[in-house]
Amino acid sequence: MKWVLAGMGILYSALVLAMSMAWYSGQMIEPFHFFNDLPEWKQLDKFAHFFWTFQVAAISYRLLKWGGLNASIKWGAIAGFVFVSSVEIPDGFSTGYGASIFDLMANALGAIFFFLQMHFWKSLKVFAKFSFHPTLYAIQRPSLLGDGFLQELLKDYNGQTFWYSWSPTLKHWPRWLSLAIGFGAEGMIYGRDSQNELHQSFPYRKFLLSLDFNFAVIHFQKPWMNTLFYPLHILKCPAPALEISEKGVRFHWLYF
Repeated sequence: MKWVLAGMGILYSALVLAMSMAWYSGQMIEPFHFFNDLPEWKQLDKFAHFFWTFQVAAISYRLLKWGGLNASIKWGAIAGFVFVSSVEIPDGFSTGYGASIFDLMANALGAIFFFLQMHFWKSLKVFAKFSFHPTLYAIQRPSLLGDGFLQELLKDYNGQTFWYSWSPTLKHWPRWLSLAIGFGAEGMIYGRDSQNELHQSFPYRKFLLSLDFNFAVIHFQKPWMNTLFYPLHILKCPAPALEISEKGVRFHWLYF
């Protein structure tokens, strides 16, 4: 168990380090404060909080189960919530940000989404997934949307899509094939619509329907191998997709 806890400590440290390098470098410190960020980024940042809490909970559950903890579902969900919510501490001391009640709510929903599936179904039938493609928006404001692929991967919400992937339990439906619904947005150089409109950019939400590969059908005899290959569950596979937005309906031969 001590090795499992050490691994979770490394996971947590890596998460905090990545957040610090991406968001807080160059930020001034001020007294801890909250702020309302719900109107920003077409709420995609809340989808991100939900996604990361779900994934950290799922990984923590696997690590704790591997370490022999019987109540690993509960503690996995708690670990996911605590790990991701701890980001609100540096947020709250940063002049450019602030702690967010709505972030905490999204984190709680991500942990609950994991817990309820594992508690009632004993497995994850609906996976929260992620995909990303570089956009031209980051070039216009690299200080906020990222400078280079790795920063843009974390910070440019224009290129991020958050998916919910599941395999229908139909008689002739292949177990390896999943359906996926995705949520994204574009046109965001600034966080709020009013700021974007001043710069002649008009953000809009988009919804996507696509297919996905169900990696849950792949099982290794050794549990640690399943844990090692779990990251395959995180990314949505590139596939044809139907995009629906205020701009109309658009078909993508390959969307990521």
